[in-house]
Amino acid sequence: MNEINIIGKILIIDDESINAETMKDTLEDVNYQVSLAANAQAAKIIIQEQSFDLVMMDVWMPGQDGMSLLEEWIQAGFSTPIVMMSGHAEHKDVVKAIKLGAVDFLKKPLHDILPLVRRLLSEKATKESGHGISGIDFDAPLKVARNIFEKEYFNHHLQENNHNIATVAALAGLERTTLYRKLKDLGIDKNKA
Repeated sequence: MNEINIIGKILIIDDESINAETMKDTLEDVNYQVSLAANAQAAKIIIQEQSFDLVMMDVWMPGQDGMSLLEEWIQAGFSTPIVMMSGHAEHKDVVKAIKLGAVDFLKKPLHDILPLVRRLLSEKATKESGHGISGIDFDAPLKVARNIFEKEYFNHHLQENNHNIATVAALAGLERTTLYRKLKDLGIDKNKA
């Protein structure tokens, strides 16, 4: 008997059953485990019984809408990434969802859902493993991303090595004078990092 290797659990909250079923079929074809909820009330019951790696939720639903459910869950400390979806959202809806804590906002119908889901679950796994680099926007220009990385890198090594410049310079493969200049350029106080 072939065992299916589940690569992530996703909850889709959408009152449009055709849209939800299409997303479910697409995701299950590549071994995601998908649960469906037609409204906020059903989603709350499912969330109490199971944990998920990602929640994808429609903005407009009968009863409690997706925005108020998003706000409720975020205020309650819900840590699972939530993606909001809508077929007719305005810019203010997108901004509100992101400010409330959604990790993304998609326009329905969704045509290519797999790259997005893979990216979000990969980012979540990286953060959970502790090997990720927090605070880097991978869509930023390389120089900006490199500066963010270098600042975190040097702050980490300065803290780990009791602010010993010689040790950090050796770890980084830099001359001490080059390291001093680099720290100054990055705005790092070598004594308080």
